[in-house]
Amino acid sequence: MTAAGEQRAKGFRDTAAGIVGNVLEWYDFAAFGFLAPYIAIAFFPSDNEFAGLIKTFAIFAVGYLMRPLGAILFGHIGDRVGRREALLLSVLMMIVPTILLGMLPTYAAVGLTAPILLLLLRLIQGLSIGGEFTASATFVSELAPEGRKGLHASLTMLGAILGILLGSGVAMVLSVALGEEAMTSWGWRIPFLMGVLLGAVAFWMRRSMSSSPEMKEIHSRRDQREHPLIDVLKNHRPAILRLSSVVLMQGASFYVVFVWLSTYLKEIVQHPVSNPLMLNTIGLACLLPVIPLAGWLSDRFGRRALLMTAGFGILFASWPLFSVFQRGEDGLILAGLVLFALFIGIAQGPTPAMMTELFPPEVRLTGIGIGYNVTLALFGGTAPLISTWLISTTGLSSAPAFYLMAGAGISLVGALGLPGPRDSTQHSMERSS
Repeated sequence: MTAAGEQRAKGFRDTAAGIVGNVLEWYDFAAFGFLAPYIAIAFFPSDNEFAGLIKTFAIFAVGYLMRPLGAILFGHIGDRVGRREALLLSVLMMIVPTILLGMLPTYAAVGLTAPILLLLLRLIQGLSIGGEFTASATFVSELAPEGRKGLHASLTMLGAILGILLGSGVAMVLSVALGEEAMTSWGWRIPFLMGVLLGAVAFWMRRSMSSSPEMKEIHSRRDQREHPLIDVLKNHRPAILRLSSVVLMQGASFYVVFVWLSTYLKEIVQHPVSNPLMLNTIGLACLLPVIPLAGWLSDRFGRRALLMTAGFGILFASWPLFSVFQRGEDGLILAGLVLFALFIGIAQGPTPAMMTELFPPEVRLTGIGIGYNVTLALFGGTAPLISTWLISTTGLSSAPAFYLMAGAGISLVGALGLPGPRDSTQHSMERSS
């Protein structure tokens, strides 16, 4: 193999290593969500099944509250020490709790200690979640050649979707194959123990990763910031606000459409959804081709054009689509879900590269981590709650559309300040200098 061929192969391996952690992270996310009823029985036995489920989802949510802290921790490591080191630690902090979760004694065995240990494991995973995606997006984008950063970085977002599909798919197959009794007794542990294989592959691949060219340059100049968090909050607040405004719509729409919609159809529209997981699976599968295509298009037409296309799509389609959902016809519901997935995918494709272009490399991971994770924690994780409150307050079944439309409007304003297609490369180079 020629030197150029070896370099391309090394770049491919490093990119794959950056992406694989997202698959593991969201595999665990989807598996925990799908297995929540079984976990509730194992760790929160109660005469009230719903109360146990609520406690399980509370544990699930608490992990997400750790995301901003994870962003600060991994931002500091990634900007001071290196992206590779941050990614190695991130995957370790996901692997170990996932394995231990699969081996955790239940309430019947150790009493109150069981849910306390479950909480601690989810807190550690929450820290990891706060660093994994932003660190991998930063690393892959910095590694990519000019003119292909949008496509390459979009693969980190694609890895997250693959992880969700893999996690929910494994959990669904086991539920069908083992049956209710076996799943309740021991079957719920299998998906987490299977995560060992994925985690081992991720760690092995990341051990041989190279530093990104920009981090090598920073180390050669000894230009690491002593306190990246203070630096980014003092000197880069406009970039944080722009990033937050752009990703707000994505967080809100993803959680409303792919987390809350089946509840909306069942409880609000009172349309029986025989298989909500299948509905979500179809919608998520639609994202698979759209995300890399949008990333590729953003390399040619600019991040702004794709993000504004998605913003206008969500802005003008949300109210009509929620009106369609109220009709309760399966074909129309599926068509609306696919259209939402199209707009969300168009936004998600260019986002990883866009984020890295907003900050200089010395504080890049810290800036991205804060802007992205705080926004998703505030406006993504709370989207189901806000949507339900809007319906209760207004009496309108289509009221969640207001939330998505407001998010789209804010994101459009943020996207207006992004560079266009001709100056995006120059903009990125200026940020790196």
